[in-house]
Amino acid sequence: MHEELLASVMANPSVVPQMAIWGWQIAVYLFLGGFTAGLMVFSGWTVLSGREEQAPFAARRAPMVAFIALSLGMTTLFLDLSHKLNVWRFYTTLHVTSPMSWGSWVLVLVFPALIVAALDGLPLGFPGLAARLTGLPKLGKWAGGLLGLCRRLRGPAALLNVALGMALGIYTGILLSSFNARPFWHSALLGPLFLVSGLSTGAAMMVLASPKAGERHMFGRIDLGLIVLESAILGLYMSDMLTGDLVQQQAVGFLLGGAGARLFWLGFVPLGLGVPLLLEAAMWRRSLLIPGALAALMVLSGGFLLRGIVIAGGQETGWVTLQNQFNPALLGQLGAIPAPDPRF
Repeated sequence: MHEELLASVMANPSVVPQMAIWGWQIAVYLFLGGFTAGLMVFSGWTVLSGREEQAPFAARRAPMVAFIALSLGMTTLFLDLSHKLNVWRFYTTLHVTSPMSWGSWVLVLVFPALIVAALDGLPLGFPGLAARLTGLPKLGKWAGGLLGLCRRLRGPAALLNVALGMALGIYTGILLSSFNARPFWHSALLGPLFLVSGLSTGAAMMVLASPKAGERHMFGRIDLGLIVLESAILGLYMSDMLTGDLVQQQAVGFLLGGAGARLFWLGFVPLGLGVPLLLEAAMWRRSLLIPGALAALMVLSGGFLLRGIVIAGGQETGWVTLQNQFNPALLGQLGAIPAPDPRF
C-alpha cells in the first residue's frame, strides 16, 4: 500500500515563507519607545546627580518631550492592532513568560513616572504653560498644589525614570528576540542593542534641542561613547549570527547581500553611526551648533532606520523552508476509488 501526504499545515501566505504582519507602525513604536527610554534615563540621571543647572533641558523639558513621544508611539501601536477594542485584555493578567505582557505593564508604570517628572519641570521648563494652569479660575489652586506635590516627589520620580527607562529601552529588543521562530531576531544581543541605540537617540535630542552650549557638549560626548558601544554590540550580533548554524548565517545574509544590505550599509552604517561618530569626535573639546545638530539628526534618523531594518529582516527569514507540493495524478487516483460501503 502506497501513501502520500497531500497538504501542508503551513500554507499561510502571511507567515510562510515570509512573515508579512508588522509594518511601519511597529518600527515607529519601537523607535519612539527607545527614544523615550533615553530621555527618561538622562532626565532622571541629571536630577539625581545635581546637574540641573548644567543641563536644564534634560532636567526640565525632556520628560514632557518623552511623554509626547511615547503617546505617539502608543498611538501607532494601537493603529497596528487588528482587534483594537480588545486592547484592555492585556491588563487583565500578567503572563510571566511573555515579554509582551511584561512590556504592557511596564508602560503602565512609565506614564505616571513621566507625568510626575514633566509636572515637576513645568514651572522652569515651560513657565508660560505653568502660569496658565495656575491662573485658571477655580482650578488654578489645585494645579498649583499638584505642581508642588510633584516638586516634592522629584527625587523618587527621577529614580523611577532611570529604572523604568532602562526597562523600556531593553524591552523593545527583547520583544523581538522572544520570537524564536525568526532566526534574525533570535539573539540575546537585540535587547542591549536597542537599549544603547535608544540612549543614543535620547542624548542626540539633548544635543539638538538644548539652548545651552555646555549641555550640548556634555551630551555630545556621552553620545560619542554610546555610538562606539552600539557599533560594538552590532558587530557582536553579526559575528554571533555568522558563527551560528546555517539558518542563522542565511538570516544575517539579509544584511550582507540580501534585500536589506543597501539600506544597512549605505544608510544606517554611514549616516547613523559613521558620520555622527566623526563629527562628535571632532567636537570633543568644543561644541559647535551646526555640526552638533547635524550629528544629532543623523543619530535620530539612524535609530529609526535600525528598527526598520531589523523589523524587515526578521520577517524575511525563517528556520525552515517549506514548499507545498501538488500531485494531480494522485488526486486522479483518489477520484477513481469507490466510496466505502456504509454497511461496514
